[in-house]
Amino acid sequence: MATRTVGQLVVIRLNNHLPIEIIFGQDAATRAMEHLRRLAERHFGRATLCRIHRNEVELVVQQVPMRCLPAGLLTENLCYALADEPFRWDDEDMLLSVSAGWASIDTADAPLEGPHVDQARARLALSCLSGAQPVLSSDEATTHYRKDMVAAAKLMRLARRGAAFFTWRPVARPDDPGVILYYEALLRRVGHMGEQTDCADSYAALERLGMAHLLDRRLLADVLEELENDPAACLSVAMSSQSLSLNLQGEGAGWNDAIERLKRDPELAGRLVIEIADNSGIPHLRDAVNFVRALRDLGVRIAVGHFGSGQASMAQLMALSPDAVKLDSAFMRTAYKSERNRLRIGHLIGLARTMSPIVILDGVDSPWHMHLAREEGAEWVAGSHLGRPSLRRGWLNADYGDSVAGLAAFNAAFRPMGELRLTN
Repeated sequence: MATRTVGQLVVIRLNNHLPIEIIFGQDAATRAMEHLRRLAERHFGRATLCRIHRNEVELVVQQVPMRCLPAGLLTENLCYALADEPFRWDDEDMLLSVSAGWASIDTADAPLEGPHVDQARARLALSCLSGAQPVLSSDEATTHYRKDMVAAAKLMRLARRGAAFFTWRPVARPDDPGVILYYEALLRRVGHMGEQTDCADSYAALERLGMAHLLDRRLLADVLEELENDPAACLSVAMSSQSLSLNLQGEGAGWNDAIERLKRDPELAGRLVIEIADNSGIPHLRDAVNFVRALRDLGVRIAVGHFGSGQASMAQLMALSPDAVKLDSAFMRTAYKSERNRLRIGHLIGLARTMSPIVILDGVDSPWHMHLAREEGAEWVAGSHLGRPSLRRGWLNADYGDSVAGLAAFNAAFRPMGELRLTN
């Protein structure tokens, strides 16, 4: 009787194959697929290539590394291993967006067509990354894509080398700035003159390419490490709305590492705020709601940023049921220009309170802004008037009493929403 050998049929998809082909040429797209094939074979150690078909690579893997792990985690690890090593073309780094699906097969005699391939592709089809690719309908769009790729690849290179780093900004009470709700992690890099430079433009390029998840994963891991290092720290990290899916790279292949880390140490989740950056709407609302529910079940708080100027609708934001809402700083920067602009602040605070009891007024950059925040009844504020983003970890300089008070303020502020959900 022949020995039955169980392996995996893995289908890997290059999501940005079409943009690469349109902008950089067919040869670049073909080389990118070969690059993925080589990396996948190296990742698995032993794999048999079935075929390469335009934007998909099909492999049969007889010995899956760490087979005891959940299939979603294995798929996620594979996709990040492939995406973390940039593809070089014309002496430039090119980022690749990768998804994958799999199916168990008998490697001795399984046909490589039919139900096995269909099952793998069905799992692959659950990935939300393929729909995140930009539409290149004009010469101007292709030019922007090239520029975005250069900026995004540079940012990812800096992140891999540790040359992009966090600075920290407090969210505090306007009537008592010494009471800190939490510290926000803001990504910076060193500029040409040695100054700290905001990474917002480069991050926006990543979002336009549909690849913000590549950096979001690193940033969340770094913030979790900060929380592990200090049991009194309460921190937030921003995440693109594109990244809000438990099926980012395929069925069950999204955020497994972070979720398992939070399950192992639930105390971390209770001091973490994930801020959803509403820069481009919420492209996959059902996935986003499931993602938020999974994180909240672990104890993580959810905030919505850029409120009032983002692209998500009120219905979408309310579906996420955020624990905190932060107004876009642009409203404070323009409040002095007219009475109408000033009155808009109070209106937006009231609107935000219909979604969450915690409203943060961003853009408090001067004494006048602080005065306005107090007049409008803002309970929490953020901005350079409280101190510019700093490499200094402010929570490390607090004495024991202040640390306890800070944790108490954090838990007291967020408790009402948690209790409300328990009663509903």
